Amino acid sequence: MDASLRKFFALTQERLAAWLGIDRTTLALVETGRRALPQGRGVQDARLAMAMAGRTLDLTSGSRAIAPLPPPPIEREPVEARLDYCRHHADRLRYQLRQLRRHAAPYEARLAAVPALRAWTGPVSDPAREARWLATFEAEAMEALAQHYGAGPQRLLEARISALDHEAALLESLLAEAAAPPVSRPGE
Repeated sequence: MDASLRKFFALTQERLAAWLGIDRTTLALVETGRRALPQGRGVQDARLAMAMAGRTLDLTSGSRAIAPLPPPPIEREPVEARLDYCRHHADRLRYQLRQLRRHAAPYEARLAAVPALRAWTGPVSDPAREARWLATFEAEAMEALAQHYGAGPQRLLEARISALDHEAALLESLLAEAAAPPVSRPGE
């Protein structure tokens, strides 16, 4: 006996040893090949090995297939809670996105105005001061758009919204699937 049977069923050594009616240290020695399975414990081992293949040993007719138990149904409550979370946070992020776009507008207007302001050919009372002011005017707009309100921050929010919307759609289909009556199998 090696550990493959135990791993197949995700059993601890303690749990398998209890099934076999031996202590855990004995099982460890059996699994490493340093000891044979104690006399009379092979039936339990064989039963579990056959169950791994979905079969049982019938002493009158030999081996026969056994239908597995169905898995438990999907619990709706955690799925519904996660769906509510996704919808709420997607809506919150949509609001933030609208706010970002609203805040971006004046900075985008600055960038649109800078070339026209620099193209002025008329007299200026202090050209150096005006050049500094225009440089600051532009730099503030560039920083605000790059760091807080522009395309980068907006696209990041759009990605998060898209992910939450996608997750919500999957959760909705999962809930619809869970609500559908089970499909009967042939022979049932």
